[in-house]
Amino acid sequence: MRSAFHSFVLTFLAAGFGLHGQQPGDLTGNWYLNVDKSDWGAAKRPQSVVLHINHKEPALRYTGTVAYPNEDTRDFAFDGAIDGKSYPMTRSYGVGSAVLRRIDTGAFESVFRTDDGSYIETVRTALSRGGQVLTRKVRLQTPQGTNSWTEIYERR
Repeated sequence: MRSAFHSFVLTFLAAGFGLHGQQPGDLTGNWYLNVDKSDWGAAKRPQSVVLHINHKEPALRYTGTVAYPNEDTRDFAFDGAIDGKSYPMTRSYGVGSAVLRRIDTGAFESVFRTDDGSYIETVRTALSRGGQVLTRKVRLQTPQGTNSWTEIYERR
């Protein structure tokens, strides 16, 4: 009797706090980097970044374009899932693979490694409660050292 009561209370508390049965936030949409709200640290500051995301949990596909002042734009893409499996990926600093793992319903972590292991990029991506702001906290380890920055994107 006592354990049935405890199970009921735990289930009720989980439901009451919105923890029971929550689905991950939907990242689908067009996202625009807010360059001024982002914190660049020592990282090179882009002029603009636009992301186009298609997210059907756990599948995640995105394409984007980054522009730096006085440089050509660069396109990028990813096609994989937030499932802890390795997916091939090419970054500006090399070919490798990325693994994406869900942290909670509003956030996931991705780790990209070049095939030779010389570059490791770890990113924590979080969706705001209202679903209109995407925050990416990036840490990049290179042969020259480690750099960290935060990118703020807004859905339009």
